[in-house]
Order: sequence, then structure tokens, then C-alpha cells
Amino acid sequence: MAHGLKMHKLFSKSYYETAKDIQPFWKKATTTPEKDGVTIITAFTTETWSDVMKLTRYWDGPISATIHIDRDDDLSLEEIRQTYESTPELARNVDLHLVSSNNNKLNVLFPRNAERNLARLFARTDYIMDLPTGVIPATDLRRTLEMNRDRIDHLLKSGDMLAIPTFKFTRAGASVPYDKSQLILKLSQDEMVLDDHHWKENEGPTDLERWMDAESLYAVEKYEFHYEPVVIESKTIQPWCSERFLDSRAACIFSSYLQGNEIWVLPDDFMVYSPHYQQQEISDFDNVVENRIYAKYYWEQCVHHARQLDALGLWKTPRSQHIRNQCSRVIQNWGKGLIGKPE
Repeated sequence: MAHGLKMHKLFSKSYYETAKDIQPFWKKATTTPEKDGVTIITAFTTETWSDVMKLTRYWDGPISATIHIDRDDDLSLEEIRQTYESTPELARNVDLHLVSSNNNKLNVLFPRNAERNLARLFARTDYIMDLPTGVIPATDLRRTLEMNRDRIDHLLKSGDMLAIPTFKFTRAGASVPYDKSQLILKLSQDEMVLDDHHWKENEGPTDLERWMDAESLYAVEKYEFHYEPVVIESKTIQPWCSERFLDSRAACIFSSYLQGNEIWVLPDDFMVYSPHYQQQEISDFDNVVENRIYAKYYWEQCVHHARQLDALGLWKTPRSQHIRNQCSRVIQNWGKGLIGKPE
């Protein structure tokens, strides 16, 4: 089978001319990671390439990154190649998968969700952590995972996800806190805030007040389908991100949650947006389109996963509790005669 045909089938919503030029493992790390480890998956452009180097200073572990470049930008590609080969942290830990198109801006030819799936597909560990550009692990997350390996393995192999709260700075010049006590101090001084995207500062399903007092894992109780925390999850068990969206981690998590999987919040670890990070903007038009697609996606996923749970004989078990809570209106309208009996 031709490489282009294979890539286009794997990423069927992408443009063929872009898919055929995908180069998995354009650069492959020299270190072979342990299978039961966690790989960060992420995506970059030539403009955000410097964030890769910053990330390796905070994460001395495997990274599977999609790098999206302009097809005609040979100079930038050569600079990335030279930087990679001359930087030990990159060459040791980072697998780079190359995507080239007519421009490297966020677009439907090969959207960010497809870039996530590409990085996930070629990750070399059993577990992954989807990290947005500009976000860094502030605490020693790898130590937490190693110290709690047995319990974490059990949760991830059962399909559950581990959420790591993400915080951002309210002013420039502040230093990155490295433990929970330092972070809580900065929160009290209004130097930092919880960033649950789509919610106001210090609000959202992560539940800041509960997290500050937590000493052990706790399940998210106020989930809503726009919730998109940084999560650690199984590479193989979880649904793949829907590639109809330009950039939506919420869509990736929503499908898993409807399957009955829990989201457990880690009590002591957290992520931080880099102080000078500027989020890539999506046009007003694309925002409108994305929101309308997501509204339809919500209904579609409710019906799809309800039918799937029913086919598995799990509709009348606790496994269906999430979908019953999230999709009751959809199930009432669509589910009569299709999914069990109306209740």
C-alpha cells in the first residue's frame, strides 16, 4: 500500500496532499522508553518550536511531537534539524513527526486534533499525556507516577483518566512554583489563577477549593462537556480525537467520559502556562463553525455511546451513569425504541 494512501486512510478527514507527505519519526529519539511509562503528546509549528526545548527542561521523559511546517520553508526545517541534532535533551527524548502543507497555520487541511492523533499513534509507551503548546509540568510528575505505579496502572488500564489542574499567571515576571504550597501562596496573592478553559478564572469542574484541600485522588463531580483538562490516559483504550475539529481537547475527553470512564484529579501536581505564552487565535468565523459542529457532535456522541453500551449489555449498569446524566434529554428524544425502555 502506498504511504500516501495509508496516511490518508488513517487521517481520513485530512486533505490528501497533506496526508501523503506525513513523515512519522522524521527524527527519532535515541532513548527507548519503558512500555509502562507516560509519553507527552503535543504539536508545534515553526513559530512555537522553542517551546519544545523549554518543555524538555521540565520533563525528562518521552515526548511524541507533531511539527507542522510550511511546505516551502526549507530554511526553518533545516534550523529545526540542526537544533534537534545539537541538543542532547531533544535527541534523547523527543520523537518528531513531520507534517507539511501550503501553510502551517491552524486549518482544516490537517487540524490540530489530527496532529494529536498522529503523535499518539506513534507514541512508544502504553500511556500518554496530551499537552497543549505553552503548558509545562511544574511539579515532579514523573516521581508521582512512579511512587503510585500500581494504583495508576489499574485506573488507566480500566479506562479512567488522570487530570492535572492547569494554572496561569495574572502578571508578567512571576516565577514558576514547584510545589503545591508555593502555588497556593501565589493564588492567595492573586499572582496565579486556575485555568479551566471555557470557565471564569478559578472556576470550573476541577473545583479549586476541593483541590487545595485534597490529599488524595478525587473524581470530577461537576463534569460538563466543554471540560478539557490535561489528562493522562491509556494510548490504546481511549477513543481517538474527532478530527472534524480544528482544536478541541474537550471532544477527545467527552467520548471517553460517555463510555463510563472517570476523571480523577491528582491532588499535588499541576501544570502552568508559560509566563509569556500567547495562545494561537482561531478566527471568529472558525469559532462559530466549531461551536455549531460541537453542538451536533454532542447529540451524535450521546446516541452513539448509548447504543454501544446497550449492545454491550451495560445500559442498566453503573457504567451508563455518566451518559444518563449528560444525555438524558437526547436519550428521551432519540432513544425511545432504540436504547432499552424509557424510564
